[in-house]
Amino acid sequence: MPDPRRRKHRTWFIAWAVLCVAGLAATEALTATSPADADCADHIAEVEARLADLGSEGDASGTALAWTSSPSGGDDCLDELREHFDGG
Repeated sequence: MPDPRRRKHRTWFIAWAVLCVAGLAATEALTATSPADADCADHIAEVEARLADLGSEGDASGTALAWTSSPSGGDDCLDELREHFDGG
């Protein structure tokens, strides 16, 4: 005859495991579609537009590009900016 205490522990363990997997899946789903991604894409497009404007002026000798961070939180996109401009 099976031990009822052992069955109770097994049930709790299975419930705990299911909740952990569900929590991990929900966390992954929420972080995969972050609204910050759209803000970073807008910020990268703004930086590229500024670079294009600078390049169209034709003065590449000793020119420095400087700007302040955008109010939309450009500082949050530093990793994305580095990846975008280092990769291409």
